[in-house]
Amino acid sequence: MNLGISGELRCVVTKADGTVKKDTGFNKNLILNSGLDFFGGSIGSSFMLGCVIGTGVSQPVPTQTKLDTPIAMEVSQGAAQKSRGFVDDGSGLWKFSDTKTYRFTGLNNVNVTELGLVSSGSLANHNLVTRALIRDSEGEATSITVQADETLDIYYRVHKVVDIRDKSFVVNLIDGVGVETPYNVTIRPTAIGSAKWDVDAPFINPSNGISYPLTTDLVANTAYPSGGTQAREKSAFAPYVAGSYKRLLRTNYDLDTANIAIRSIYIMGLGAFPFQVRFGRVSDDAPLTKTNKDTLYIPIEFSWGRYEGEL
Repeated sequence: MNLGISGELRCVVTKADGTVKKDTGFNKNLILNSGLDFFGGSIGSSFMLGCVIGTGVSQPVPTQTKLDTPIAMEVSQGAAQKSRGFVDDGSGLWKFSDTKTYRFTGLNNVNVTELGLVSSGSLANHNLVTRALIRDSEGEATSITVQADETLDIYYRVHKVVDIRDKSFVVNLIDGVGVETPYNVTIRPTAIGSAKWDVDAPFINPSNGISYPLTTDLVANTAYPSGGTQAREKSAFAPYVAGSYKRLLRTNYDLDTANIAIRSIYIMGLGAFPFQVRFGRVSDDAPLTKTNKDTLYIPIEFSWGRYEGEL
């Protein structure tokens, strides 16, 4: 499946009497390499843990891990505003987002020029996952002056973009004596439009991988598969390699597990990516049959990256 991450931010300065002094509107920011690494299940558990502001002016580059000159950090104000609605517009993509607000007060005549989200750490030692320069309506870098009696609100919106179209290919099932049998495999996301999908969590949550071998076929990508035998704690992840933006899920069924005609597998609890996989033998579309004389190993690799398209 194709998974993308993108972000945008809005800065609003409010005077003591409640009038708005400055509103930049939403502008895109850069998802840093450390931000992509976050989704591998490392560097904190919340992509939007906090927001840090600073006075640096260098152009954002993917390799940054801290602001140039950080001056203040705040955690979010209340719960995220979530957008999960799904309308099939024919693009084959589903875009959903979380928006969090970060409020800064008492800045005392500070010229803010840079900002970003952090997934862990403190003002002095933080892990930056996004970075942006504050820009004017023409897209040029600028600064925002915040007086002591004024409030700066940062509205940060993080998007995930999912390719909801089926992905099909052929794999070879290799038995204990080395005989290969080709199977058609189809991967399809599930529960599209539901709260099963999370923006603020890693794609991969090593503690929660659960697979359900099923005798039933794939359901619509907006539905939930049901039935079958639950195989809890039979899926484990290979260690994440920083900079790879991918991770291998090792699904193992032992002699006592999943002894059915496996038409599909539903995998959930990955933090933000429930999906289903269908198996059909190339010669006759028969399901993948397992007995108590067989063990079964299915490797599945996830990958993700920046989304550069329109939001």
